[in-house]
This record gives sequence, C-alpha cells and structure tokens, in this order.
Amino acid sequence: MIKQRKSSLGNFLRNFAMCAVFALGFASCKNAAEHHDAADEEVYDILNLRHQQLFGAEKAFAVETPYSKRAPGDIPSVEIILNRFSDGTNLLTLPKALEMAVNHSRDYQLQRETLYLSALSLTGERHKFALKPTKANLDLSRNRSSSNINTTESDASLTLSKALKTGGTLTATLANDLTLFFNGGGPKIPDITLALTQPLLKDAGAKFAEELLTQSERDLVYAIRTFSRYQKTFLVDRISEYLALLQKKDEVRVQYELYQNRILFRKEQELRLQGELISQFELDQALRQEYSSKVSYINAIRGRDGYQALLDEFKKQLNLPLGESVVLDDAELANLKQFGLQPVPLNDKHGFQLALTNRLDILNNIDKFEDKKRKVEVSANDLLPSLAVVANYSLKDQFYNRNSFDFGDYSGKIGLSLDLPLDKHTERNAYRKSRITFEQQLRSLMKTLDDLRDEIRTNVRALDRNQQSYVINQKTLVVSRRELEKAKLDMLAGGNVSPRDILDAQTAVASAQNAVTAAFISFHTQRLKLLNNTGILNTGLNQFWVQPQPVPGVAPVVPLPPGATQDVPVLPPAQILGN
Repeated sequence: MIKQRKSSLGNFLRNFAMCAVFALGFASCKNAAEHHDAADEEVYDILNLRHQQLFGAEKAFAVETPYSKRAPGDIPSVEIILNRFSDGTNLLTLPKALEMAVNHSRDYQLQRETLYLSALSLTGERHKFALKPTKANLDLSRNRSSSNINTTESDASLTLSKALKTGGTLTATLANDLTLFFNGGGPKIPDITLALTQPLLKDAGAKFAEELLTQSERDLVYAIRTFSRYQKTFLVDRISEYLALLQKKDEVRVQYELYQNRILFRKEQELRLQGELISQFELDQALRQEYSSKVSYINAIRGRDGYQALLDEFKKQLNLPLGESVVLDDAELANLKQFGLQPVPLNDKHGFQLALTNRLDILNNIDKFEDKKRKVEVSANDLLPSLAVVANYSLKDQFYNRNSFDFGDYSGKIGLSLDLPLDKHTERNAYRKSRITFEQQLRSLMKTLDDLRDEIRTNVRALDRNQQSYVINQKTLVVSRRELEKAKLDMLAGGNVSPRDILDAQTAVASAQNAVTAAFISFHTQRLKLLNNTGILNTGLNQFWVQPQPVPGVAPVVPLPPGATQDVPVLPPAQILGN
C-alpha cells in the first residue's frame, strides 16, 4: 500500500512539472487580441464593482472607439484626412448635441482612457500579491562527440512566487533533469525548493507591505469620482455653449433688424433732405449709423467672437469636421422661456455645506490629505533596520522506483537576516520631505475649501444679479420701444425731434433686446453651474436643464409662471457697506 502511494505521488510530481512547463509555454503564446480582451474584462469588472460600491449601482463603461478593433497598420492617414474633409448639414437639437459630445468628444474619450488606465494600474498592483510563475524553462539537446558517444541533455524548471500581505515573499522552484525519463531510465522526482522571507521591522505588516496596493485602490476611487464629476461638468459646459450660441443667433437677428431699420431711416432722411426739411449733416449722421450697423452685423457673424467662430469651437467639442454645416434648434430657447426663471433657494453657506458632502472632487481632496498622513508613517518605517526571518526547504535527488523513494532526504534552514545600513541619508531626506509634503497638502486643502466657498458665493450672487438684470432689461426694452415710437410720431408731426434722437432710440431698442436675452441665458447657465458646483445636479433626468432640481434641506419653492418676473428692491449702501 505504501509503495502504491509513493508511485502515485511520484507520477503526480513528475507529471506536474512537465505539464506546468508546457502549459505556461502555451499560455505565454496568447496573441495580442487575447491579451487585449483579457485586460478589458478585468478592468471592466473592477470598474463595475467599484462604481456599485461608491454610487449604489453599476454603470456601463467602455473605452473602445470605432478604431479600437482595427490594427494600427490598417488605419491609413488618408482615411483620417478624408474624414475631416466631410461636409453636410445637421439640424442639431440640444439633446442630440449632448449625445454626440459624449460619444465623440476627444477630451471626453481622454477622460475615459484615464479612468481605464487607473484601473489597469490597479490590476498590476494586485498581481504582485498573486501566486504567479516568475520563470519557466525547458532545454532539450542531443550531443555527438568524435568518439561516437551520444549524450542527451534535458532540463525543465518552474519558479512560482507570491508576495505576502505581511510583507514577506514565498517562492517555490521545481527543477528536473528529464534525461533519465527520455532515455528509458527511472523517472526522477523534481527537485523542490521552498523559500520564505518575512520582514520583522522595516516593511513588516500589511500597512507597509500593501502601501502601493492601498494607494492604487484609493487612486482608482479618486479616478471614478473625478470621471463622474467630469461627466456632469462636461454636460453643463456643452449646454452653456449651446445656449450661448442661441444667444448669439438672437444677437445676429437683432443686429440685422437694426441694420434694416437704419436703411429705412436713411431713405426717409434722403426724402426729407430733398424737401429741405433737414441738412446734409443730419443725413450724414444717418449714413454713418447705417454703415456702423452693417459692420456690427458682419462682426456678429464673422468676428473673432462672432457666431461662426463660436459655432466652430462648439463643433470641435463634438468632434465634428469643421466643414459640416450645423443648424441649431431655436426651439430650445422657447423651452427655456416656457420653463421660466426657476429659483434656486440657496445661500452661499448652505451651498458650501452641500458641496462638502456632495462634490466628488472635494471628497477626493479630503481623502488625499489622509493619504499624505499615511505617507509620513510609511517614510518613518523606512528609517528602521531590515530584520527578516529567512527559511527554506529543499527536496533533491529523489529517484523513484519500487525500492527507493524517501521524503526524509531533504535539507532545510531557518534564520534571521539583519541589514544595518550605516547610511540613512536618503531615507532621512525622504522622511523629511514627506512631512513637508503633508503640510503642503494641508494648506492645499484649506485653499481648496476657501476657493469652493468663494465659487459658491460667486454663483449665488451671479444668479441673483442675472435675475434682476433680466427683469430690469425687460422693463428697459418696453420703455425703449415706447420712446422710439413716440420719437417717430413726433417727427412725422413736425415736432422738435432730430434724426439723432431716432438713431439713439433705435440703438437703445437693439441694446435692450440683446441685454434681455443675455441676462436670460446667463441666469440659466449660472443656475446649472450653481447646482453642479454644490454637487446636487441630477443629470439623470430627461432634459434635466429644464427640470426642477430639489435642494436638500430646503422646502421646494413655488416656481414663477412662464414669463412672470419679480422686481427685487435694492438695498441701500449702509446695509451693504456696513457704515
């Protein structure tokens, strides 16, 4: 019975060494596509799990682009060039623009890849603690000498290694001379060597052994938070750009209308000059204003900050070829007007409190401060001497046959290894640097919180200012139109009205029209930024930019009816300045 057990064990060990070497050889022959897919599978599993742990739900994530499955050599540069030459016309609604931006934006793709690489880096740190083969070798040779003596040499070896979370390292090496097996001799049990090194002072314990893994795990959490924060900010920025373009379109129309009014007025003045009702000087005033309004109209379209330049910048964000013609949907402006001026019942103090618990980038800064604390402790540990337990066990020269196989033929060793480097200058400097870096992070956290409070305060003030500006400019527009109509009637009636009065009144109407639209768009832009900067913007709602957004801790306010305005009285200087 004992011989039978020895026979089974000997066959197992011999076959294990052979199979392990060949299996590892085949495993190392994976093609690039298989490695690509294996990396994606591991990374996506990590990201799904971490996202669920952070936010309570998994979220689909993919880093692939239309070019990802193609070999680099199969993507000629001429294809990219021709792609940027494409043209056409697109009617671009705001929802469609956001969809295109998310799917095609170069910067958005870069953020996806940054998150992917963070998770990929984590797989490398985790792999350090896995039981893994570090070396495999198989040599086969046949030798012939001048004396016609033929010899066969064949060796196989396999080394496995595992980093322990206690700071130690365990390795196992299996080596075998396969000559006897191939030439018909008795089989040989693989030589087995086990070695263990366990630090007792420096680098001892999970806190120090797993520092890189711990930091990599935390870095992934930071990356997921950063990407989630980026996604919302990206959408708010694209909405702001789209609305700014609608405002610019409205400005172009207003400027064109002013130009047409200037032409009509100049023609009227020419008739009045023929009737000797005005002087040439007064006609020249009308001509000069006509030319000026024409230049302003051209600049509104083609200037550095004109509609076409802004549209090209927006197309870049969507990764659209600049040759494509894009028509923005004016219905979105009508939707906003229907939505009205929805108030955000927040002061800067409450907004600051919300941001501290909801802003993902702020949570990252707080956690990074904790990281620097841990780095100081790790640097202090590096100042300790290196003391480790070292042990190994070897089983060698074990031939298996019916009469000879004894596990008692082994060698083992256990001891202590003490390393007392007399020069700790590098470690001392690293420790001192870690303390300074910690205090720098402390001050950075203070500044981050101060900047956050200032950002929220600025948002609240801007939102209030834009609301009041919208109300005031609406009233200004009504008055300006009334003044223009009165001036026209007075001129027809032969009243004491000069052409200059008409020109000024036309300018006032156009300016008021632009100011109303600008204040309205700015209000909605600031509203979205305030909600986003406090971390409470819900982008999961359909067309979230025209949906009420509740503020935690504040009872919902009654929204103003569409088109309704509320004039807010101003405070006297004494209440603002304090004296």
